[in-house]
Amino acid sequence: MDGAGAAALTDDARAAQAARDEFEAWLRGPSSYLAAVERHELPVGETLRLNGHVIEALSDGFLVDGAQSAPRTIDAGRFSLRLSHQNMPAVVVLDADAPREDVAPEWFPYDPAYRFVVALEPDAAQLSIRSTTDRARAATRAGWFRFEVAGVASRVMALRLDEAGVAADALEVYFTDATSGRESYRMRYLGIAAASDGRYVLDFNRAYNPACAYSPHYNCPIPPPENHLAVAIRAGEKMPRRRP
Repeated sequence: MDGAGAAALTDDARAAQAARDEFEAWLRGPSSYLAAVERHELPVGETLRLNGHVIEALSDGFLVDGAQSAPRTIDAGRFSLRLSHQNMPAVVVLDADAPREDVAPEWFPYDPAYRFVVALEPDAAQLSIRSTTDRARAATRAGWFRFEVAGVASRVMALRLDEAGVAADALEVYFTDATSGRESYRMRYLGIAAASDGRYVLDFNRAYNPACAYSPHYNCPIPPPENHLAVAIRAGEKMPRRRP
């Protein structure tokens, strides 16, 4: 590896560590997953009066006190209300002052062997994927990424959730692997970034746990069967560490 390549890898590792530090600090903050204390399902067309606000679920967002709103977090005195749409609207109540579980994130060491720059094999299709609330979530499959781990050829589906608040060009990979439920949480997510040459960066060192790894008050997509990898991806976030 030449000096430029080594420097780039060092930069990638440094950026990944910075993101990890930022997440750990956020997790201790007032709006983290650990601050969630309630979840109110809010079917489209129904209204919820909660902590001084009147919230109605729309097919593509919300009405908050009569004003149209995208999914967001609003103040409600001591509490914050997270408006979550996901085609199955809900309001998650956050309480920054509530007692919370003593839990800390952990990660595998950064390993450049799990970072790939790959082309997307287009294969567009509409599909539904399961979620932790046992309700299907609509998604668009953009295509496939192929890569090799320890000599084992693998591929994953890249998709975009068809939901309010999701960017039109967003691509994500939801996956399980041989570490799932053991060293890592039962499923992990990975946001996909575009490379400068038209390919995509598939960096499993950036794999992260869904909100459900930290709180029961969230609804998380479940990886499709096509993304159940037989290989071990010892990169990215591990099982959160819970302390007595």
